[in-house]
Amino acid sequence: MFQSKSFSTIIISSLILITILSACGTQQPAGDFIDSTWQWASLFENEPASQSVVPNPENYTLTLNNDGSMNIQADCNMVSGSYSVDGNSFTLVLGPSTMAFCGEESLDLMFNELLSKVENYTIENDQLVLNLKNDAGKMTFKKLYID
Repeated sequence: MFQSKSFSTIIISSLILITILSACGTQQPAGDFIDSTWQWASLFENEPASQSVVPNPENYTLTLNNDGSMNIQADCNMVSGSYSVDGNSFTLVLGPSTMAFCGEESLDLMFNELLSKVENYTIENDQLVLNLKNDAGKMTFKKLYID
């Protein structure tokens, strides 16, 4: 009886430990954050303080795939890469990109540069907010619903 009780305790303890450990590690964000396409809506910069609405937001999108890969449309260019999430810490690693000249008015270079400086994220009012490193500012994105 003593051995049977000890064995049951070990099994139950092991199951609890496995459950706790599986909750640790890389966390996926809550809600519809992943497996979604987000359209860049605005930029808030802290130095100098400014707020900008993105012209032609349909040209600047971020798609976060379930497998940790991402696709970026930066005006006339396409970029692939990967991302990782740990709590609210959010890292984007930009990979191969097309390098077309999109015009003088394009924000493609700025968009890619800002994405490479993301430190963490929040969801505010159904918008994805990417906070930049060194408290430089934040980018806001609206979810793009595709029929």
